[in-house]
Amino acid sequence: MNKSPYGIDEGAARALLLVWSVTDDVVSPIVTLGLPDFRAFFFAPVGYLWVGNIVAAKIFTLFVMSGAVWATYRWREHSGNAESALLASGLLLICPLLIDQIDTISVVPYLLFVFALGAWADQKYRESPQAFGGMYFSQILLCLVSVTLHPAGLAYPLALLWGWHKNPSDAKHKNYFFGGIIFVVLLALLLTLGWNNIEWFSNPMRSLSGLLSGSSSARNIGVFGWISGAGILGILLLVIWKQAGNLWADIFGRTLLIAIIAGTLTGDQTWSIIALTVCLYWGLPLLLPASTNTSGGFWGQRGIAMSLFFILSTTFMLADKANYQTVLDGYLSPRDNLIKTLAEDRGSFLGSEPGQGPSVSKQPVRVASQWPGLTMLACRCDALPLPPPAKDSDDLLAMLRGVNYLIFDPRDPKNISLARNLATMDAGKVETVALQQGGVIVAIKSSVPGQKP
Repeated sequence: MNKSPYGIDEGAARALLLVWSVTDDVVSPIVTLGLPDFRAFFFAPVGYLWVGNIVAAKIFTLFVMSGAVWATYRWREHSGNAESALLASGLLLICPLLIDQIDTISVVPYLLFVFALGAWADQKYRESPQAFGGMYFSQILLCLVSVTLHPAGLAYPLALLWGWHKNPSDAKHKNYFFGGIIFVVLLALLLTLGWNNIEWFSNPMRSLSGLLSGSSSARNIGVFGWISGAGILGILLLVIWKQAGNLWADIFGRTLLIAIIAGTLTGDQTWSIIALTVCLYWGLPLLLPASTNTSGGFWGQRGIAMSLFFILSTTFMLADKANYQTVLDGYLSPRDNLIKTLAEDRGSFLGSEPGQGPSVSKQPVRVASQWPGLTMLACRCDALPLPPPAKDSDDLLAMLRGVNYLIFDPRDPKNISLARNLATMDAGKVETVALQQGGVIVAIKSSVPGQKP
């Protein structure tokens, strides 16, 4: 587990900053960073007890993921697939990409937890329906939470709507659910303004190949990545084709199936973990049929499944070992290396004296960042989002009044206008102080401490 403030998810950083600001009774970052996703509600207990402790948030995320796997196992066991669910749970927990997502405090553990909890809540409500009771509001709240986490989170409210449309236990209750779900989905989209931290239309082969090696090894996809990604995609399509009826008849399976369809708009690591969940929990039962040939012995009945389990578990553990060594070696992504340069360089940035850290800077420094949450956590300084597109360089300079540094990736299509305006700005107004693979750090000369306009 990486104990530094680098490498975590930008959305998680904003949620943690909100919880810590409320706990310490300081100015909330909502004004500048906007409302984070509803991971902030999950972080409330750990944020109150361990303010500023990122490791505590990661351990809490591990517990949430464990709860999600346990709830999924119990659901599949309840459906008569205890043996395959046990094997699937073990493989899912040691998946290198999932461990990586826990370390980055990604939305995956919380999204799967909401999906599993929502399936159980729907079952409990249908067993003893009570209008506007606890189970009703629990499901409405889970719809609100899931939508804010990820586009795939739309799957849970859509699965509920379909279930109540096709199989309503009561006509009045159906109307209650339709009204409540539609209201909270629109409210969630309005509060969070969509999904600002999501990278759309990513290469799904990269994220699928990362299931075998982890996200750090999948950044530069090669021939093996394409082959493994295509193979996993083929297995996913085969499982969906074989188990389409069982998936759609089960609210939890229906939720995951819709999540896979909605998640194709992103093709990110969250989507690939959901795809792996479907492959394991619904694919292994195809290799472990209920009616077996008793004359074949153990290997005749379970040989293929156990061989696959052995190969996958060995592959996962070897990748986990390699990723553990990567963390020990202090490897950081290009983005995190750039933020670390801003946070830890002595004497060049943040107005600090040589040999002193950013916390002892001469005067407050304000940074406009493509990743304001991560920048604020690492640099412990005021961080703002990047300015909106400006019509020219003078307009951009007016927007940057009071900002000392810019940190962003000029190769990102969203930053083309910003990079162009900075490049055409008059000499002496800005200065490039660091150019790395992850991006660039630009000093605004008229605002840098110790600089004259």
